[in-house]
Amino acid sequence: MVRRAASTPLNMVGAVLATCLVAATALTVTYELTRERIIEQERAAERLALGSVLPGSAGYESVDDLLEPAAAAAGDITVQGVYRAETDDGSLYGWGVRVAPRGYAGPVNMVVGLDRDGTVLGVSIITMNETPGLGTRIVTEAGWIEQFEGWQGADIDASAREFDAIAGATRSSVGVRNGVTAAGRVYAEVLSTQGGEVGAP
Repeated sequence: MVRRAASTPLNMVGAVLATCLVAATALTVTYELTRERIIEQERAAERLALGSVLPGSAGYESVDDLLEPAAAAAGDITVQGVYRAETDDGSLYGWGVRVAPRGYAGPVNMVVGLDRDGTVLGVSIITMNETPGLGTRIVTEAGWIEQFEGWQGADIDASAREFDAIAGATRSSVGVRNGVTAAGRVYAEVLSTQGGEVGAP
């Protein structure tokens, strides 16, 4: 006959702790096994996004030394990356600015492409956690995200006056607008002074 352990408070706490330990270990192992794959998938998504918002460029490079001033220019919007896009002959084509404004359910990770004069060429959303069928309309709503094309980074606040939010997804769509305006400020305060060379005064 199998004897059951007495249901004392100490035994119950021990069982809960053991369960938590097993679960935490399993999650850690799973994360470690999938981390590199997740990172590579995100890099691939970022490359695709940059290609879509800088369609006429021959390539781009990350400019890490501009991150700090870009973050200062963007204010409370997180700047995750700044990319210099080039033409076939290596001259400046434009810029990609990766930002993460706050949506309704969390950060909206997105890339804004601007030409060398600061005109927005496109916006691409990499990842988000917005409500399916509502906040996700910032991606699925036909033609909506194209409204940002042509906004002027040098006078982004004036361009933002033409903004059209999505009914029922206001916080999500305002988050995208905030990301675009942050990228415009990065252009106006940082990138517009770079000229044709990275690090140029």
